Amino acid sequence: AFSALSSVCQEITPFQITQATELYNFSGTFLFSGTGVTSSGRFSPLLAGVGTHLIKYVFTAQNGCADSASRSITVFATPTVNAGRDTTILAGGAVQLQSRASGTGLTYQWTPITNLSDPTILNPIASPDLDVLYTLTVTSSEGCVAADNIFIRVLQLPEIPNAFTPNADGYNDVWNIRYLNSYTNPTVQIFNRYGQQIYYSVGYANPWDGRFNGEDLPMGTYYYIVNPGNGRKLMAGSVTLIK
Repeated sequence: AFSALSSVCQEITPFQITQATELYNFSGTFLFSGTGVTSSGRFSPLLAGVGTHLIKYVFTAQNGCADSASRSITVFATPTVNAGRDTTILAGGAVQLQSRASGTGLTYQWTPITNLSDPTILNPIASPDLDVLYTLTVTSSEGCVAADNIFIRVLQLPEIPNAFTPNADGYNDVWNIRYLNSYTNPTVQIFNRYGQQIYYSVGYANPWDGRFNGEDLPMGTYYYIVNPGNGRKLMAGSVTLIK
């Protein structure tokens, strides 16, 4: 006997066919054959491919007598989905997600749903406050599922302190600009009161420590120009070196 086989989606993992059996408890051997199935009855929808496939079951008793039965199984296509390229936005900004998907009768679900104009459409507008990994799951009318991720980096406005104390006490010894290192190749320039550049860097892996040419600078007011790039405007002001 070989009872009906339910339709399956192409993305599911291989499984053992258990619907075929010998009815009268004869001793013997069995053999499966067909597209995507092993001789022991393990069926792989991915190997079989989309479409309807005939699976044959043959049982041979020890006395040499044999019987067979066949059933069809239908494999539905797994949708395709591409959530889009990882992207970067400025805090307070927004971006429309350029995701793509194909399949039959698709429905869409983004997670998490926060800061999306509509988490149930293919191309919502995202306005996250912090870095976030969004997952787009698409489901076909046959119940087949596919998913993909997109990472959105949110560049926060750099927080530039107006003073620091490079006195080697282990606290506030460098001019640390919060969030600046999340930008790609920002530049930092610092000048003394005479307009002489005393510090310059591309990136800010090594914050200014209040020194110039290896020598401690005197207490006073210095002037900076910070260019975060990535769409941010120049930031300029003064910083007080306190000792």
